[in-house]
Amino acid sequence: MGLYLLSALFSGVAFVVGYYFLQMNSSMVGASGAIMAILVATTTYRPLMTVRLLFFGNVKLWHLTAVILVLDFMQFKIENTGGHIAHLAGAFFGFIFIKLLQNGMDLSRILNNPFKQSKRTPFKKVHKNYSKPLAKPSSRIVVKDKTQQQIDEILDKISQSGYDCLTQEEKEFLFKAGK
Repeated sequence: MGLYLLSALFSGVAFVVGYYFLQMNSSMVGASGAIMAILVATTTYRPLMTVRLLFFGNVKLWHLTAVILVLDFMQFKIENTGGHIAHLAGAFFGFIFIKLLQNGMDLSRILNNPFKQSKRTPFKKVHKNYSKPLAKPSSRIVVKDKTQQQIDEILDKISQSGYDCLTQEEKEFLFKAGK
């Protein structure tokens, strides 16, 4: 969210400054600069990620991003100059955002309220008491294993021949084991 909002702001400022120096007038519509920032940021972070396109199949993300950026550069003076300024500014901001983030600087912290105190509780270390003796294996485990083995045999018999073929003792055993 921080990347989206900051890149939208950066793209908008670049649009206004670009039109000021080009001495042109136009209205700004859409959030394509912010979307371009997300695309370039994702490409900067994982350039070899594959994207499945309908008619082209699997394509590396950096190929797709490169094509979109080249098209923006080619159409810069032809039409919608302000839109292309915003796209390229967003792309630049997305690249810078990820590079700074990889170096440990998170620009999205600007959006957090610096006066608000964090309500996170500090990490609490768990202490283990090793003075108690470890539990010794009991005969119950062996009984459970024998019981489980008997249950498995009865279930195999049911799967082969059906419930009706069980003896009364086997049915009672299953009933008691089920509780």
